[in-house]
Amino acid sequence: MNFLAHALVAGLVQTLRLVWDSLFGLIFGFLISAIVQVVLTPAEMERYLGPKLRNIVAAAGFGIIASACSYGAAAAARGFYQKGADVRSIFAFLISSTNMNVAILILFWSLLGWKFAFAEFFGGVIIIAVVATGFTLLFGADELERLRREHPSPLPAEADGAECSHCHDHRKRPKLVAIAQTAIGDVQMLHTELIVGYLIAGFASALIPAAWFAHVLQAVGSVPVIGYVLLLLVGLALAVVTFVCSMGNVPVARFLANARIPLGANTAFIYGDLLIPPLVAIYRKSFPERVTWTFVGLFIVGAMIAGAAMEWAIGNVFGGVTMGSMAINDRFTLVSNVLAIIAVGVIAAFVTREWRAQPS
Repeated sequence: MNFLAHALVAGLVQTLRLVWDSLFGLIFGFLISAIVQVVLTPAEMERYLGPKLRNIVAAAGFGIIASACSYGAAAAARGFYQKGADVRSIFAFLISSTNMNVAILILFWSLLGWKFAFAEFFGGVIIIAVVATGFTLLFGADELERLRREHPSPLPAEADGAECSHCHDHRKRPKLVAIAQTAIGDVQMLHTELIVGYLIAGFASALIPAAWFAHVLQAVGSVPVIGYVLLLLVGLALAVVTFVCSMGNVPVARFLANARIPLGANTAFIYGDLLIPPLVAIYRKSFPERVTWTFVGLFIVGAMIAGAAMEWAIGNVFGGVTMGSMAINDRFTLVSNVLAIIAVGVIAAFVTREWRAQPS
């Protein structure tokens, strides 16, 4: 009984820590999604997030300064798709926001050193190139557009079949009110995936010893001939089965690096947070089945190539990775979360004032 009570408390505490570590990413991710749905028209989305190379680069740049949380990025990607964006640009945003984002790179730098952050960033570039090229080769532009038009992807307010209330009357309301209502709708749609994902991640992190990861990877890597390929696959698989999202898996990556796990498998582990089941469930809600599973397959291939390429580059050019100080982590998280909470408070105060000002 004492063991069960201890396990329950440890799991809940770790869950709260993971929520805290990624809170600012969640908040800004949902706010960005709402801003996109309210402010940008389909024509503007075609301009900035279309199928051309410059659009893919722009989407990746947007991800770098947007959300550092997989769940928030998935919510934003859903908003982009509903507004008519091309899936290649959407997935470029999704990948960059969780692997190349400024916030998460700072954490990587502080926990694992600049070389690891370098590998994480440019590995993300490789994955984007693989995914974008794969979609271009496997689908025509007309087919992708047809799949988007045929996919039943209602906005949250349309869940009962009614006309979308925040698609046609934005001119009748202040933009900030529309953004707040849209963000709340997104949270309501994704709340089940968020709760399940964080609980599983928290209990897995609390109850499964980090050393177990290292022992498994070391054993797999010792398999003759195909050991390294298996190591990359296991790195992805560990991320999937542990449900750890981008901000929460950085401390685990530090432990694995200290345990002398190959950089390729470690980066594959980091990349794998985009493949955890709750996120795949969100993709299936947001995109056609063919698009979802094509992305998953291309992402796996891209993550393995990126992990191997970055390990070769860091090992041969920079002489391996070094550990950085952990001193920045808590301060950075605190400041980021406080700013995100203040942003929510300001928006809530404005919305409340507008609602009270409306005639009854």
